[in-house]
Amino acid sequence: MNCINCGAEVQGKFCSQCAQPSPPKKLSFGNLYHDFQARIYGFDGMFPRTLKDLTIHPGPASRCFIEGNRVLYYGPVGYFFLMITLMLLIAEILSVDLVAFMKSASETFQTVKPGKGQAQFQKMVLQFSSDNIKLFSFAIIPIQAFVSRYIFFRKSGLTFLEQSVLPFYLQGHMYWLSIFALIYFKISGVYFPNDIMVVMMILYFSYGQMSFFTHQSKVKAFLKGFGVYAVSMIFFTIIVAIVTIIIVINNKEVYDLVKPSNNK
Repeated sequence: MNCINCGAEVQGKFCSQCAQPSPPKKLSFGNLYHDFQARIYGFDGMFPRTLKDLTIHPGPASRCFIEGNRVLYYGPVGYFFLMITLMLLIAEILSVDLVAFMKSASETFQTVKPGKGQAQFQKMVLQFSSDNIKLFSFAIIPIQAFVSRYIFFRKSGLTFLEQSVLPFYLQGHMYWLSIFALIYFKISGVYFPNDIMVVMMILYFSYGQMSFFTHQSKVKAFLKGFGVYAVSMIFFTIIVAIVTIIIVINNKEVYDLVKPSNNK
């Protein structure tokens, strides 16, 4: 008998090449439940293990993946996009308007008087950010990897690609905070205190860097982790600002919204 997955000849209950059961079991509710429990929900499953270790030991979990273990944890890119998708799904289930959620998260947007050109422009920006949240979330990763690899942890011995594993995991895991903020917003109608949210993200990111770069003292690695976060956000903000200015200059309709004469 040949394996239905890879086509290799099978002798025994499992394929020696891909571990596909042979013969394949007929689809049933029992099989579906067992697969869900074993792969996702079970205590030995990949998802709960990834969730637990990224919460407690994000550095060693990332190192494990870099060293070649592809069985213990979700891959960094897959986990990153899984968490974004989960957040968007929960927002949809809770009927939370992401534009209103993002506006509530920023005091800057709340200070603009309604009806002005800048208010319309900011609404456009929020809508664009909401529609392209995966793109914006992804864009920060290579910046963090670059800052880590070439500024703060040059002597780590890791390549740029290897340096990107930890940011993918950390940024993805921090979406649990966003999910909590979504639920809080749904219940209270206001965003969870932004200062507390930012501090929690910075502390977790810095802790992740500290647990990853063990060749330095914990205090030094923690402070450098904070530096990676801060400098990356500065670079990201500058890039977004430059792109925004270019768009405004080259789009008369957008320029009319932000020019001073329309915002008195």
